[in-house]
Amino acid sequence: MAISTKVQTGSQTARDEVRTLANTLALIIANDTLTAAGCATATVTSQVKTVNTLTYLIDGAYKTKAATDNFWTLAGATVPVASFQKYYLLIDGSGAASVVQGVPSTVSAAAVVLPFPPQSKAIVGVLTIATDATHTFIPGTTLLGAAGITATFNDGFDPSTLSLVVLG
Repeated sequence: MAISTKVQTGSQTARDEVRTLANTLALIIANDTLTAAGCATATVTSQVKTVNTLTYLIDGAYKTKAATDNFWTLAGATVPVASFQKYYLLIDGSGAASVVQGVPSTVSAAAVVLPFPPQSKAIVGVLTIATDATHTFIPGTTLLGAAGITATFNDGFDPSTLSLVVLG
Protein backbone atom coordinates (compact mmCIF):
# COMPACT_ATOMS: atom_id res chain seq x y z
CA MET A 1 0.00 0.00 0.00
CA ALA A 2 2.77 2.44 0.86
CA ILE A 3 4.51 1.89 -2.48
CA SER A 4 1.32 2.32 -4.52
CA THR A 5 0.45 5.53 -2.65
CA LYS A 6 3.88 6.93 -3.41
CA VAL A 7 3.61 5.93 -7.06
CA GLN A 8 0.31 7.79 -7.39
CA THR A 9 1.96 10.94 -6.07
CA GLY A 10 4.75 10.58 -8.60
CA SER A 11 7.57 10.29 -6.08
CA GLN A 12 10.93 9.47 -7.71
CA THR A 13 11.85 7.43 -4.62
CA ALA A 14 8.71 5.31 -5.03
CA ARG A 15 9.43 4.73 -8.73
CA ASP A 16 12.96 3.67 -7.82
CA GLU A 17 11.59 1.29 -5.16
CA VAL A 18 9.17 -0.28 -7.65
CA ARG A 19 11.93 -0.58 -10.27
CA THR A 20 14.26 -2.24 -7.72
CA LEU A 21 11.53 -4.68 -6.67
CA ALA A 22 10.75 -5.53 -10.32
CA ASN A 23 14.45 -6.08 -11.08
CA THR A 24 14.79 -8.28 -7.99
CA LEU A 25 11.84 -10.42 -9.00
CA ALA A 26 13.13 -10.69 -12.59
CA LEU A 27 16.53 -11.85 -11.31
CA ILE A 28 14.91 -14.47 -9.07
CA ILE A 29 12.71 -15.75 -11.92
CA ALA A 30 15.63 -15.88 -14.40
CA ASN A 31 17.65 -17.96 -11.91
CA ASP A 32 15.20 -20.38 -10.38
CA THR A 33 14.54 -24.08 -9.85
CA LEU A 34 11.63 -25.68 -11.67
CA THR A 35 11.71 -29.02 -9.87
CA ALA A 36 12.51 -30.03 -6.30
CA ALA A 37 16.02 -31.41 -5.88
CA GLY A 38 15.22 -33.34 -2.73
CA CYS A 39 18.09 -31.86 -0.70
CA ALA A 40 19.23 -34.28 2.01
CA THR A 41 22.21 -35.40 4.05
CA ALA A 42 24.78 -36.99 1.73
CA THR A 43 26.73 -40.23 2.13
CA VAL A 44 29.55 -38.10 3.55
CA THR A 45 27.30 -36.91 6.36
CA SER A 46 28.87 -33.46 6.67
CA GLN A 47 27.76 -32.77 3.07
CA VAL A 48 24.46 -32.33 1.19
CA LYS A 49 23.11 -34.24 -1.81
CA THR A 50 20.25 -34.06 -4.27
CA VAL A 51 18.04 -37.12 -4.63
CA ASN A 52 16.08 -35.98 -7.72
CA THR A 53 17.07 -34.73 -11.14
CA LEU A 54 16.94 -30.94 -10.99
CA THR A 55 15.55 -28.73 -13.74
CA TYR A 56 16.47 -25.09 -13.29
CA LEU A 57 17.03 -21.74 -15.03
CA ILE A 58 20.24 -19.73 -15.16
CA ASP A 59 19.85 -16.32 -16.77
CA GLY A 60 16.63 -17.63 -18.33
CA ALA A 61 18.27 -20.72 -19.94
CA TYR A 62 16.99 -24.20 -19.03
CA LYS A 63 19.48 -26.56 -17.35
CA THR A 64 19.31 -30.02 -15.77
CA LYS A 65 21.46 -31.76 -13.20
CA ALA A 66 21.16 -35.44 -12.29
CA ALA A 67 20.84 -36.43 -8.64
CA THR A 68 24.28 -36.00 -7.09
CA ASP A 69 25.65 -37.41 -3.83
CA ASN A 70 28.12 -35.30 -1.83
CA PHE A 71 27.19 -32.25 -3.93
CA TRP A 72 27.51 -29.35 -1.47
CA THR A 73 30.25 -28.97 1.11
CA LEU A 74 29.29 -26.34 3.65
CA ALA A 75 31.74 -23.55 4.35
CA GLY A 76 31.83 -20.50 6.57
CA ALA A 77 32.16 -19.50 10.19
CA THR A 78 31.47 -21.81 13.11
CA VAL A 79 27.88 -21.63 14.36
CA PRO A 80 28.01 -20.93 18.12
CA VAL A 81 26.09 -22.81 20.78
CA ALA A 82 22.36 -22.03 21.05
CA SER A 83 22.30 -20.43 17.60
CA PHE A 84 20.70 -20.72 14.17
CA GLN A 85 22.28 -20.44 10.74
CA LYS A 86 21.03 -20.79 7.16
CA TYR A 87 22.89 -21.70 4.01
CA TYR A 88 21.85 -21.13 0.41
CA LEU A 89 22.52 -24.31 -1.59
CA LEU A 90 23.29 -22.91 -5.04
CA ILE A 91 23.94 -24.18 -8.56
CA ASP A 92 25.35 -22.33 -11.55
CA GLY A 93 24.98 -22.78 -15.31
CA SER A 94 27.77 -25.37 -15.50
CA GLY A 95 26.13 -27.47 -12.76
CA ALA A 96 28.69 -26.54 -10.10
CA ALA A 97 27.61 -26.31 -6.48
CA SER A 98 28.30 -23.43 -4.12
CA VAL A 99 27.14 -22.33 -0.69
CA VAL A 100 26.46 -18.90 0.83
CA GLN A 101 25.88 -18.55 4.56
CA GLY A 102 23.72 -16.04 6.34
CA VAL A 103 24.28 -13.97 9.43
CA PRO A 104 23.51 -16.28 12.38
CA SER A 105 20.94 -15.56 15.06
CA THR A 106 20.54 -16.57 18.68
CA VAL A 107 16.83 -15.67 18.56
CA SER A 108 15.32 -17.97 15.92
CA ALA A 109 15.88 -19.49 12.49
CA ALA A 110 13.54 -16.87 11.00
CA ALA A 111 15.85 -14.14 12.33
CA VAL A 112 18.85 -15.38 10.30
CA VAL A 113 19.64 -12.81 7.61
CA LEU A 114 20.60 -14.20 4.21
CA PRO A 115 22.22 -11.97 1.60
CA PHE A 116 20.73 -11.18 -1.79
CA PRO A 117 21.13 -14.28 -4.01
CA PRO A 118 24.23 -14.22 -6.24
CA GLN A 119 23.70 -13.48 -9.93
CA SER A 120 23.69 -16.36 -12.41
CA LYS A 121 23.06 -18.93 -9.67
CA ALA A 122 19.82 -20.63 -8.67
CA ILE A 123 18.89 -21.34 -5.06
CA VAL A 124 18.25 -25.08 -5.03
CA GLY A 125 17.55 -25.22 -1.33
CA VAL A 126 18.12 -23.69 2.07
CA LEU A 127 19.72 -25.64 4.90
CA THR A 128 18.93 -24.44 8.41
CA ILE A 129 21.23 -25.46 11.26
CA ALA A 130 20.24 -25.17 14.92
CA THR A 131 22.72 -25.85 17.70
CA ASP A 132 21.80 -26.73 21.27
CA ALA A 133 23.17 -25.15 24.45
CA THR A 134 26.39 -27.21 24.43
CA HIS A 135 27.36 -27.90 20.78
CA THR A 136 28.80 -25.78 18.00
CA PHE A 137 28.58 -26.52 14.27
CA ILE A 138 31.66 -26.32 12.06
CA PRO A 139 30.57 -26.20 8.39
CA GLY A 140 32.13 -28.95 6.30
CA THR A 141 33.34 -30.81 9.40
CA THR A 142 30.49 -31.37 11.85
CA LEU A 143 28.13 -34.16 10.80
CA LEU A 144 24.63 -32.95 9.96
CA GLY A 145 23.18 -35.58 12.29
CA ALA A 146 25.65 -34.98 15.15
CA ALA A 147 24.49 -34.72 18.75
CA GLY A 148 23.12 -31.27 19.52
CA ILE A 149 22.72 -30.34 15.83
CA THR A 150 19.40 -30.09 14.00
CA ALA A 151 19.63 -29.83 10.22
CA THR A 152 16.48 -28.90 8.30
CA PHE A 153 16.35 -28.92 4.50
CA ASN A 154 14.01 -26.86 2.37
CA ASP A 155 13.90 -27.22 -1.41
CA GLY A 156 13.90 -23.83 -3.14
CA PHE A 157 13.26 -20.78 -1.00
CA ASP A 158 11.92 -21.14 2.48
CA PRO A 159 9.16 -18.60 3.22
CA SER A 160 11.25 -16.48 5.60
CA THR A 161 14.11 -16.36 3.08
CA LEU A 162 11.82 -15.19 0.29
CA SER A 163 10.43 -12.34 2.38
CA LEU A 164 13.92 -11.18 3.32
CA VAL A 165 15.09 -11.26 -0.30
CA VAL A 166 12.08 -9.39 -1.69
CA LEU A 167 11.67 -6.90 1.14
CA GLY A 168 15.31 -6.57 2.21
